[in-house]
Amino acid sequence: MIRVAAIQISPVFLDAKKTWEKLKEKIIEAKADGADLVTWGETLIPGYPQWISPSGGAKFNNPQQKKAYAKYWQEALHLEESKIVEDMKATAKKQKLMFMGGIAEKYSGTTYCTLLTIGPKGEILGRHRKIKPTFEERLVWADGDRLGMKTYKLKDVKVGGLNCWENWLPLARAALHLQEEMLHIAVWPGGIGLTKDITRFIALEGRSWVVSVSGMLKPEDFSHLDESEFPMKKVMEEHKGFWQNGGSMIVNPKGETIAGPLVEEEGILYADIDPMLVVEERQNLDISGHYSRFDLFNKP
Repeated sequence: MIRVAAIQISPVFLDAKKTWEKLKEKIIEAKADGADLVTWGETLIPGYPQWISPSGGAKFNNPQQKKAYAKYWQEALHLEESKIVEDMKATAKKQKLMFMGGIAEKYSGTTYCTLLTIGPKGEILGRHRKIKPTFEERLVWADGDRLGMKTYKLKDVKVGGLNCWENWLPLARAALHLQEEMLHIAVWPGGIGLTKDITRFIALEGRSWVVSVSGMLKPEDFSHLDESEFPMKKVMEEHKGFWQNGGSMIVNPKGETIAGPLVEEEGILYADIDPMLVVEERQNLDISGHYSRFDLFNKP
């Protein structure tokens, strides 16, 4: 049995250091409440590239888009060189926690949507780069690969995760099912419309525990930015209502919602993950075991 904590907060947009400091406070709070695993939303550090559509992100060779991308790249994390990553590792070790959460990762001049996993001994267990950024995201993030699509064992629970819409990809989910995933972490930029259906679907399909964890983003979250570095500031501030309204929730292997959804407010959701409930529910449906037919992919 492990306790998972889903942390739903807004970033200090395009400020990786301050976002990590805010997140770190919540991580310590979650540990005090008995968490073994903490997770947070897609690219929370340094924030989701929400500006792409409302600012005409597809304009080729546009100076404003180049400025915004450069600022985003500057705040993205280089795993081998980032002081923030080193502090994340140190915090995981000190608190004896596993982390699985979203960051923007950079390498060379390219950024990736990465689901980073750090073990309770402070070691990086894996980085899963989103295999196919969704629609306009491809203007900011490059394609990832399957190398980080793994499960990790924490006590007696195998944990896996995917980024946002790749949770809808049957073969991506199957790759984790085949590694005996019991707890699935689905990270999202934020939105109850994104999480309300897929969370329960994944739980019922895999007879798994599922945590959908989201970020949040409001027009006022752009107020601290310098327009010379982020020319879209005014456009983003003029939006009415939430850009991202959260929607974090936790569903058990029976398809029952046991925490959340948490909408339009920051907070932490908790669940105690019992692996035996997974086994019980797979008695009649185990899609990577007795209820599978791998020969369906064979050529006739």
